[in-house]
Order: sequence, then structure tokens, then C-alpha cells
Amino acid sequence: MIPQPSHLPERSAVRAAKRRRVSAELVIGSLLLGVVGYFVVPPLLMLVYGSLTDTPPEAVPNFTVATLMQAYGARTTYRSLTNSLIYAFTTATFVIIIGGFLAWAAERTDAIVRNITDLFVLAPILMPAVMLVSGWIMLLGPGSGIVNMMLKDLLGTQQAPLNLFSLPGMIWVGILQELPLAFLWLWPAFRAMNPALEEAALMAGASNWNVLRRITLPILLPTIYAAWLICFIFALGALSVPLLLGLPSGILFYSTEIYLVTTRFPSDLNAASAYCLLYLVTVVLGLALYRRATRDASRFVTITGKGYTPRRIELGLWRHAVNAAVIFVLFLVAGLPMLVLIWSSLMPFPQPPSIAALSQITLQNFPAALNYGPAKRAVINSLVLGLGAGVITTVLGAAIAWFLLRTRHRRLGAWIDQLSTAPIALPGILVGVSLLWTYIMIPLPIYATAWILLIAYITLHIPYSVRICVSALSQIHRELDEAAMMAGARRFTTLRRIIFPLMASSLAVSVVYVMLRSFREYSASIFLTGVNTEVFSVLVLDMWAGGVSNVLAAYVTMVMGLLIVATSILQWAGARAGIKL
Repeated sequence: MIPQPSHLPERSAVRAAKRRRVSAELVIGSLLLGVVGYFVVPPLLMLVYGSLTDTPPEAVPNFTVATLMQAYGARTTYRSLTNSLIYAFTTATFVIIIGGFLAWAAERTDAIVRNITDLFVLAPILMPAVMLVSGWIMLLGPGSGIVNMMLKDLLGTQQAPLNLFSLPGMIWVGILQELPLAFLWLWPAFRAMNPALEEAALMAGASNWNVLRRITLPILLPTIYAAWLICFIFALGALSVPLLLGLPSGILFYSTEIYLVTTRFPSDLNAASAYCLLYLVTVVLGLALYRRATRDASRFVTITGKGYTPRRIELGLWRHAVNAAVIFVLFLVAGLPMLVLIWSSLMPFPQPPSIAALSQITLQNFPAALNYGPAKRAVINSLVLGLGAGVITTVLGAAIAWFLLRTRHRRLGAWIDQLSTAPIALPGILVGVSLLWTYIMIPLPIYATAWILLIAYITLHIPYSVRICVSALSQIHRELDEAAMMAGARRFTTLRRIIFPLMASSLAVSVVYVMLRSFREYSASIFLTGVNTEVFSVLVLDMWAGGVSNVLAAYVTMVMGLLIVATSILQWAGARAGIKL
């Protein structure tokens, strides 16, 4: 039947509205591509440029493949790469297993530890890596390690039973170091998951174990795989553990190779760029596997238009066992390193705990730490820069997640996704040096200011916010958007009143995650700090290199106390606003 003329203007208006929506989406996508490109492209170009030349970026280029052949033709490259792959795979796997257990216990069970898990797992993130590793050296060092000394007395042997300066010892410290970060990735997913399928399976007679294995874990597959991939790549590029534990024992890692060619005199930034290309390839392959494993995103939706109340499993007799297991893990991750840190802050010089040492306890390290150069300014700078980076990257991450999952521009979305994830492949050292060169050459008043540090933190942490936001939005069904639009709500209203409130927990986690990672970041900051722009992580390295380890322990102890207070205030404010942080 031929439509009546009166219907034609209405259909034309609908088609015009669709065209305007598509045009608006293309404009937003182009803007996102441009903004992300501004932060990401210069370091990537510097990486490729350096690997294809044998001259510094500011010199007349001499293009050659000799740099690549030299980097990938050495036997030590593949030996160190093998060590890094073993370390990264093992660390990421155990971190996801243990982190998933902590997230499950905190959000999906009636265990009493759910009220303290978040605080004690978040606290170690602020502890500088050099202090965490040195704390475990004090515990498990072959010479004066507290645990080894006790075991030698107990077993009556002269040789230390445990060797921290080995690949298993490095994996142990790496797991404890990265565990809080994995918990932050998995925590929101367990909290937001709709328990309808789990309850249906339980009513059908399935056990809690079968529900977890056959329903909960498969539904959370995108988040689990994304978290494992990020932990793997981050462990592959880790620097603190390989430098402090691997280098003294002659165990070279791939990241150690990059560090050595960058810091030796004369430095070889071209070889460092060539090494870093492998990180980029790893990220591209990982993302391709991720997309293949999660092609049907609707299989992983956990938040739909139906209301639900999160289900907590009643553990019964297992409750005490779960509580004990979680408390033991938290003690290893947070309690033990913090106790070692506090002990060092109360001693006049480094020494293991003993009855005799109790008479030497002093508080002089704390005023000395406050009076140590720019100690106060460094903390304030780090907090402001970290919070700024957290907010900006989270806004970008949420916008990118919306464009990827709520529009049909797949090709443009793929470009944005690849570009926003690429910085994972860039070591902080290379980002710092490349940004230093970039803003020396570009006539912008950014060099030697706090702005260049903010750009570095945003560049390094965009991938984490994007993955957190994508994981959160992938669990929110499109039917909520459609229902709001049918009710007459505009897209911005739908985002403001429905989507963003449902994502509020993940958005808050993204801000805190990036802020704390920025607080700890040192490999890029060390090249970019200037007068009055000192940051906490670089000052910690300066104090460590200066040999004032006990004053440093007092400084970090005070900052850790500040974090605990800040976390408590954030939890209270979030509860008042209806957001659980």
C-alpha cells in the first residue's frame, strides 16, 4: 500500500534524525581519535623513528635496519626474553587467580573480611616498588633476611633455605606487588554481575562450585581476560623487581636490557626503541585474541533492564576458612611489608628486628623526612597530578567505551581502541625521554612544567581507564538505552541518568587506579621533573640513592597513613553519594 502523503514528512524527519545522529557520532569519534592521538602518537613515532635510525632524534637521521638487527640478533636478547615471558605468564596467572578469589570473597560471599579487603588491598598500591622489594629483601635476603635467619636457627644450617634472588623469588615478589591492581580490575565486575542465572542454577540443584565454574566465570570472561592481558604485559615491562633482584643475581630480563641501553654512557635510545617494538607487537596480538574471544558481546551482559539484588553466598562452615585465607593473603600483600616499613622508620640505621634493637627506637626520622628538601611539595604535586590524570583518563575511557559499544562505526572504533591501548607497550623510560625531546623541539611552554608530567601520566594510563570502562559498559545491556529512548529521553539524558550511574563504581575505580599508579610512576617522571615540580616517586628514588633508607621509610610511612585517611574519607563520601568505592 502506498503511504499517505501525511506520513511522508514524519518518515523524512526520522531519516533526518538518524543522519544527524550518525554525523554526530562521526564527529565525536573523530574528536576522540584526535585527542587520543595527541597523547599517544608522539611516543609511538619516536619509538618507530628510533628503531629505524642509528642517530639521536634531534640529529640528521640516518635510516638503517642495523639497529633492529643488532637488537634482535644478540643471544642475550632471547635469553632475557625467555626469563621475562616465564615471569610475566606465571605472575599474571597467579595474580588473576588470587585477585579473583579476593574479589569474589569481598563481593559475593558473607565473609566478614569484605569490610576490610578493599582498604588493605588498595593500601600497598601507594607503597613505592623500591620499598616493597627492599622490604622483602629484609625478610628473605640470603644474608640478613629475618625469615632466613630464623629458619637457619631452627634447622641448624649455615646456608639460607630460601633464595629471594632467583626467578621463583622474583615471581613471588611480583605476584604480591601486582595483586592489588588485579583486584581493582576484577572487583567491579563481581559487584555488578546480575545473579539471576546463578540463582536459577542453584534452584536446579547445582552446587556453588558448579555455578562458579560454569556460569560466573564464563560470563566474566571479558573482564578476566582483559585483566590477565594487562597484568601479563605490565609484568613483561616491569622494572623494579628485575633491577633490584634479578640484576644482582645475573638474571637478565627484557626490561632490564632496555634500562641498561638507556642509562649507560653513552646511552643508546635507538636500541631501546627497537626492543620496545616487541611490546607493541605483543599488545596487538593480545587485543586480537581478546576480540576473537569476546566477539559476541551479548553473551557477557550482566546488567539488563530487570532489577536485581546482588546475591551473597552463605559459606556456612567454610566461612572461617575463607576468612583465614583472605587474611593470610592480605597479611602477605599489605601487613608484612608495612610492618617492615614501620620498623625501618623507627630505627636509626638498617637492622633486622630483635629484642636488643627495641632499645634503639627513635622518632627522629619523621621530622627529618618532613624537612628533607621538597618532601611536602612532592606529595602535593603527585596528588594533584595523579587526580588530574585520573579524571581526564576516566572521561576519555568512558567516551571511548561508549563509542566502541554503542555505535556502529566499527572501523573507526577499532582505530581508537588500538591507539588508546598502544601505550601499554611503551616503557615509562621511553615515554619520558620522547616527551622531553618532543616538547623541547615544539615551541610550547610545557617543558620543565607540571603540564609535561600530566601529559606523561595521561599517555601511560589511558589504556587502563579504557579497559576498565569497556569491561563495565559491556555488562550493561542496550535495552536500557532503548527503553529510555522510547520514553522520550535524549541520548545525553540516558547517559547521565542511567548508564553513568550504573558505571559509577567502575568510573570511581578508574580514577583511583590511575591516581595511585601515577603516584608510583617513576621511570617517566625522572626525566620530566624540574624545579618546583618534584613528585613523590622520584624523590623516593633520590632518597634511596642517597642512602637515607630509614628517613625514607619514615617518609613513606607518613604518606601511607595519608592514603589510609584519604581512602576512608573517599569511602564515606562515596557512601553518602550512593557509590561504593
